Amino acid sequence: MCGGSHQTTPRPSWPQLHVDDLQAAVYSPQDGYADPHTVVQGFATKARERGVKILEQTEVTGIRLEGDRVVGVDTTSGPIDTRLVVNAAGPWATRVAEMVGTKVPVYPRRRHIFVTEPFSDFVNPSPLVIDRTSGFYCRTEGRSILMSPGDAQEVQGYRVTIDWSMAEETARKAVQRVPVLERAGIMSGWAGLRPLTPDEHAIIDYLPGIEGLLCAVGFCGHGFQHSPAAGKVVAELILDGHASLDISALRLARFQETIPFPPHIKVPEPD
Repeated sequence: MCGGSHQTTPRPSWPQLHVDDLQAAVYSPQDGYADPHTVVQGFATKARERGVKILEQTEVTGIRLEGDRVVGVDTTSGPIDTRLVVNAAGPWATRVAEMVGTKVPVYPRRRHIFVTEPFSDFVNPSPLVIDRTSGFYCRTEGRSILMSPGDAQEVQGYRVTIDWSMAEETARKAVQRVPVLERAGIMSGWAGLRPLTPDEHAIIDYLPGIEGLLCAVGFCGHGFQHSPAAGKVVAELILDGHASLDISALRLARFQETIPFPPHIKVPEPD
């Protein structure tokens, strides 16, 4: 053995996790923690400083075309003349595309999140724990535990109501990966929509056949994470005509050939 000292960084220890059935794991302790409200307000503040006018509580009711070219948008706050529309409507992306008589392969799917009562038997703060097999994930949220079954349920329409029977499935998956959560009581929960695509990757591309409609959709629940880079390349496409990153894998053309949906996503039958 060569002379000199050798120091090792202490390995993290999470004794509450059941790991006997794992073949591999990745540790990234800072993942999964952010304040979406603060981040969005930061984006909005900077945008306003640059002259952007943000219309809140305003619904887009139609997109006006002259031939195949965008010339305006109709809203509940009045018409807006424009040669460019960015479809960044998340789960509602298909509704926006239908305004110009086309479709995009984005399907809204419901996901539940539950929050336990204050619970002290799990390391706090904890890393974001994601079980890729079951879809379950959890992390600490203040003194409580935030957790989800990782569901992707088909919904009728866009009204998302919570299905409290999913709390039982969440608890079952939780106990399998973090047994101490058997002692945690669920205090609250909510549900939201994830915009899924056939290959579970986003779409950033101009809509074929319509001049002036740029899509930035289908981020499959990761749009908040991707928003800085996505916003940058969308701005570049608008201003420069090309992106500084290779986004060819995110073009709509990849769906010209049939791509099977993952087995956990139920696709509606064609009209």
